[in-house]
Amino acid sequence: MRWRITDAKDYLQAKDYIDTAVIPLINIRVNNHFKMAAEKGEFTQLLSEELERQLKGRVYLLPPYTYVDRNEITVQGLKDLREELITEFPHVVLLTSDESWRAEDALGKMIVTSSVPLEHLNDSLKRKILDERTAEILNVLLQLWSTL
Repeated sequence: MRWRITDAKDYLQAKDYIDTAVIPLINIRVNNHFKMAAEKGEFTQLLSEELERQLKGRVYLLPPYTYVDRNEITVQGLKDLREELITEFPHVVLLTSDESWRAEDALGKMIVTSSVPLEHLNDSLKRKILDERTAEILNVLLQLWSTL
């Protein structure tokens, strides 16, 4: 399920089964890191969409949370968002390709995955890479779900 009205209606009818909110965390850098930020953002978004596709009915994919710098304001915004969501979703998962978040533990479950430059790969290789990364994330989610 995604952040759109048709899915919101479905969620309200089946919310007992949808216990995980997934938030893609995407850095918006336009100076010297423009291409790298776009690559990581695209990879995170594609991975999030694939995760939602495979786990439709269990996860709710929210719009990406975009930021310029990882700083106190960004962290506080994510804490506020998590507090809002935790009232509906027992599990709130942040997904990113930005390695600077790896040490962050105050925000709950953070999955940091290295991005892969997809621009020059053929479609079948892209699919294979996304499937492999999605499988890794599924394992993390299965462990998370088994803790309740």
